[in-house]
Amino acid sequence: MYLAVLALCAGFYVAYDQWLAWFLLILVLALPWFSLLLSLPAMIRFRAEPSGPETLEMGQEGQLWLLGSCPLPMPPFRGRLRLQDLLTGKQWYYQEPEDLSTAHCGGIAMAAEKIRICDYLGLFAFPAKSTGKRVLLVRPKPVNIPRLRLPGQYVPKAWKPKTGTWGENHELRLYRPGDSMNQIHWKLSAKTGKLMIRQPMEPVQGLLLVTANLRGTRQELDRLLGRLLWLGRMLLKQNLAFELRVLTGKGPLTFPIGEEDGLMQALDTLLCSPMAPEGDLRQQQYAADWYCHVGGDADEA
Repeated sequence: MYLAVLALCAGFYVAYDQWLAWFLLILVLALPWFSLLLSLPAMIRFRAEPSGPETLEMGQEGQLWLLGSCPLPMPPFRGRLRLQDLLTGKQWYYQEPEDLSTAHCGGIAMAAEKIRICDYLGLFAFPAKSTGKRVLLVRPKPVNIPRLRLPGQYVPKAWKPKTGTWGENHELRLYRPGDSMNQIHWKLSAKTGKLMIRQPMEPVQGLLLVTANLRGTRQELDRLLGRLLWLGRMLLKQNLAFELRVLTGKGPLTFPIGEEDGLMQALDTLLCSPMAPEGDLRQQQYAADWYCHVGGDADEA
């Protein structure tokens, strides 16, 4: 459009050799430089970053976009998003909403590349900076594990003193300086002639261990992570803390899990971890009271 206007002004100057034609030609010639000078403050302070949802569930639709930020009126810009599957290492460029597949779970790293910022007329383009990467988490859906025998009602093998003054189980002992007066067993103290304390006790839970090898096809990884999610929620539903050990491309990762947030943080870490090229945690010996190894095969029990 600018070149067409410039050609018209040049033809008008040739055909009509008067001051108005000369003035219009000079004005059109100076317009790009004036636009560049006016755009420079915004172009210098411009930043681009990938944007989109932070988490999605498998099968949920989502869309990504390249977001520009500038404290001044936004000049036109262009660029593209490079996506990487953190589980498999596969990379591709995002162009259409269909390029974001949530058919499989995993962590998708987003990075802005080849950012070009233009002046307000769009006649000059220069490289621009990106503010870094973002990660989109596509979380798995729970997958039931058939024929799995859960710990059920856990019977503690030992007890330990509990902080506080109340508990369902108690142990009697002699009074020590610093004990609360509310813990004194007055009737027993009167019989023995010594101050006796009712010490609250809590059970010492043995090790409940869940292991897995982060390896397999995309379908197997979906089942593996979905089974870990289902099993973790079932154990937490019974108020049972457990330890999760997973072999990844970064080595074995260990997660002590006692609540739902800890379980989700562990799964989010696994979604962004590369697959383990070799090794098997089942070959190791564990001193656990209850142990379960989770795999991703369709017929695995």
